[in-house]
Amino acid sequence: MKLRALNVASDYMRAQLYAMSSIKRLSDIHLLWGPVYARTSLGLGAKFFSLYSLAEVPRRTWSDYLDNEPLKARYAAITSQEARRLADDKIKFFEHCQQHGIPTANIIALITKVERGASAIPHLLSAQDLASVLVPGEYFVKPSNGSHGKGTFSLSVTSSGVQWSGGNSGSFQDLARYCETALQFTRMLIVQPKLSNHHLIRNITQSKGLSTVRVVTIRYAGKIEVIAGAFRIVVGESDVDNFSHGASGNLVAGVDVVSGKMITSIGSRSKSWPSMKDVVVHPATGATIIGAQLPYWPEVLALVTQAHESIDNLHTVGWDVAILENGPVIVEANWRYDIDILQVAYKKGFRKVLDEKLPG
Repeated sequence: MKLRALNVASDYMRAQLYAMSSIKRLSDIHLLWGPVYARTSLGLGAKFFSLYSLAEVPRRTWSDYLDNEPLKARYAAITSQEARRLADDKIKFFEHCQQHGIPTANIIALITKVERGASAIPHLLSAQDLASVLVPGEYFVKPSNGSHGKGTFSLSVTSSGVQWSGGNSGSFQDLARYCETALQFTRMLIVQPKLSNHHLIRNITQSKGLSTVRVVTIRYAGKIEVIAGAFRIVVGESDVDNFSHGASGNLVAGVDVVSGKMITSIGSRSKSWPSMKDVVVHPATGATIIGAQLPYWPEVLALVTQAHESIDNLHTVGWDVAILENGPVIVEANWRYDIDILQVAYKKGFRKVLDEKLPG
């Protein structure tokens, strides 16, 4: 309890220093109590005061910004249990996409102690099982109940052995032991082919990691509308594109949903605290981000619309879409998506948009 209190105090000290450094004229004096006002009146903590750069936007717009958790409770109240289960269960969602002709990331196998049941997807655990299915190639492994990139790892299989993230290498027996440990924290590990971005995206990032776009749809007045897109841009050697409030070192870009062009690009000056800045060019490659066109954008819009139409009683979804050389595929469906990444990417709150279009 004492440690938590110290952490909270430290957060408010950082937010206060940011607010004070933003005072340039007499009309900015309200920033002196900005972090406390944001928390007590708007429910936005110190870290979000900095994450949303509230000291740099008009105070009248602060109330437009939303906090993740209350919004997720609102999503839950309007989403049926059946629709939630379908979106949450990565295997069921994959099978649903196959049945409805929706392009999605393939599932090669499941590493698990659970019996196969009715699933046609191979279930693996022993070293022999792994060796029989995992032919030489590049794979991506993620926990069936994971989120925000936690517990994921890349896997490379060659004729001479196996290598995986974290500098691990060895035999299939070594991999089996590693997976046994990982299965203490999840029911299954999902094995997928490692996807590679379209060359226009790779020209920007020059990374082996996959950059995906979060596309948010809402069912409104009987139609599916795309209300936002946030492109998560890998920087460096990371296997995942999670933004994590800037702590990952990756970037997020707001996308114009009509044209598919990137209209902002945001990163954090620090990995330990969200100190947001505009990033016009990729820091590793020097490639221009703002104004760059995402390939296959009409196909992306058609894909998420088709996917949303296929699931009844689902009002809003944050789709994670990978844009590959031959077109877009859905990686995941998130019915309780975080709103913070959109608010950072677009430099605005989404309260008015969601209040207008969500029921209840």
